[in-house]
Amino acid sequence: MKLWLAMFVILVVIITGGLYLESAILKTTNQISRSLNVVKNAVSNGQWSAAQQDVTALEQRWARCKDVWSPFIHNHDLDTVTLHLARLKAFLEAQEQGAALAEITQIEIQLLQLRQQEVLSLQNVL
Repeated sequence: MKLWLAMFVILVVIITGGLYLESAILKTTNQISRSLNVVKNAVSNGQWSAAQQDVTALEQRWARCKDVWSPFIHNHDLDTVTLHLARLKAFLEAQEQGAALAEITQIEIQLLQLRQQEVLSLQNVL
């Protein structure tokens, strides 16, 4: 009987942890997407210094998230977002509007894929 109880408690902890992680990932990726929209608007309006400041803050937030998520999410996916953020920062420094907007779109696509991979669904379970 104690074994069944222990297994049930472990199962509940695993499920609760998974749901919490999913919720945190969705919340954070939504916040990052909103921040990217702010950067996109700044780039479109030629406000390069504001865009650089926003991307620096975004990079710091992403670094914290990456450290927390790395045991649970494929490192390749996390590194891809990091790579695109670094490229975006370089394009902002060079004030290349088209390339910066393209990198923002790449980051948005990568975040969307990350959300789809981590959301609990029948397709992801099977």
